[in-house]
Amino acid sequence: MSRFLHMVMGAAVLVLCCVALPQLSTAQEVTIDSQGRSVTTAPPTASTPSPQAIEPGSAIPEGTVTIYSNFAPGHSFDPIDAWTESGPASPVGAVIQAMAFTPTKATYRLTRIDLAIGWLAGSNGYKLELRDDNDGQPGQLIASWGVTRLPAFGATSSRVDTVRMLSFITLFRGHQYWLVPIVRSDEWAGWNWNTVSATGNFAWSTDGGSTWTVAAGTTLGAFDVLGFEVPY
Repeated sequence: MSRFLHMVMGAAVLVLCCVALPQLSTAQEVTIDSQGRSVTTAPPTASTPSPQAIEPGSAIPEGTVTIYSNFAPGHSFDPIDAWTESGPASPVGAVIQAMAFTPTKATYRLTRIDLAIGWLAGSNGYKLELRDDNDGQPGQLIASWGVTRLPAFGATSSRVDTVRMLSFITLFRGHQYWLVPIVRSDEWAGWNWNTVSATGNFAWSTDGGSTWTVAAGTTLGAFDVLGFEVPY
């Protein structure tokens, strides 16, 4: 399997994202896998940490638990390889690549999502959508949040985009959900791969989400989902 990148613009919550954005000093390379999906690669570049960067061991509210995570320790991930997330006016054309997760231990109140999505070209920002499952692919929209000030792709292996919830969202045990990043029209971004060999359900669309192609057992972009367990 190869890799892809994608992004989204969004709605209402407090979003903390990383970096003063450095330009990449080396050219990015895009390859296409056997199923027509894009992968972006670029060597890392030096950058200065942002005051808003999520640092290893950053405090989270007492009682918060990890619903799902494929980050290595310290929120670390692959800085080179990523799934392409891009808009129709971007240098590489339109593609949305979405990742699925399923709460397995309990039902939760969602409090936070961290993602490793970096900026490559065009506008900087996306809408992160949380979607219900529709027969194994992204379905009805549950909520969305605007994310801005992405780190430059390839410039970090541990700074992440963080979305904090201001409204009550319940994630039910055993139910699959999708994270769908939708970038701006001219934007090219990359959802960095995890480094812990985590695979799962993956979907991509080249027509703005009207139709989806789904693959199982695919390397997932790096992310985590946090929340409070609730008594259901």
